[in-house]
Amino acid sequence: MAFEAQSLSVIASGKTLLQNISFRIPGGSFVAIIGPNGAGKTTLMKSMVGLETFTGSFSVNGKSSLGLLKDKKSISFSYTPQNFSIPIGMSLVEYVMLGRTSRSNWFFGETQRDYDAVNNALKKLKLLPKSKELVTNLSGGEMQRATLARALAQEANFLLLDEPTASLDFARTIDFLELIDLLRRQLNLTVFLSTHDINSIIRFADYALVLKKGKNLHSGQLKGILNKDFLSDLYETQLDSLQDKNGNPIFHAKSHNKYIDSIP
Repeated sequence: MAFEAQSLSVIASGKTLLQNISFRIPGGSFVAIIGPNGAGKTTLMKSMVGLETFTGSFSVNGKSSLGLLKDKKSISFSYTPQNFSIPIGMSLVEYVMLGRTSRSNWFFGETQRDYDAVNNALKKLKLLPKSKELVTNLSGGEMQRATLARALAQEANFLLLDEPTASLDFARTIDFLELIDLLRRQLNLTVFLSTHDINSIIRFADYALVLKKGKNLHSGQLKGILNKDFLSDLYETQLDSLQDKNGNPIFHAKSHNKYIDSIP
């Protein structure tokens, strides 16, 4: 399986949101989509899903697609936007069962296979003891795992996650990324994940799509962008780096005090 875009562009209300985005990503990859605010990361994901109209081309396994939602026989995918709604009054098991909607027969209702898929997903995500709890009572980290459980229950093999760790603390971010990477390798999933957290994602992602002002600055191996000069230009701020005990770079911004005239 492979995902490919050629000169993918999005223009809305006379404004160019994406301009000539091209990439080719093999199936089973963990892809980090990075770039400053307003770079076009969310627009790219929406285009792949089919929520934005685009020119150029997007294809899956060599077959042209107008977006996965618009394909009658597309691959099974799960898309989690930045600000997804948490349904009031719904239990966790009911929430995860929503992932079976596209596979269930609405007339006959849920089957034993549906319940088995939901229970297996909850077990994998270590959420089974909370299956009867209301989703509104879950912590941020538990809710993120619940969205993954719903994707697994759906038997999706392509996950698009738009800044899923934005509301998580450092420890929960690493836990979540470790979990995604483990599931990816166990189930041969393809993951596209947008993030601002460079220092965390470099431990897990193997490919990167780098966007800035709607343009694609890099599409390929993540290691190809892990230098302070490239990232300093990307974020328009001077960065420095050091290495952790495993040899991974850790980037941090230098302080310029550009907004402080004096300190009393």
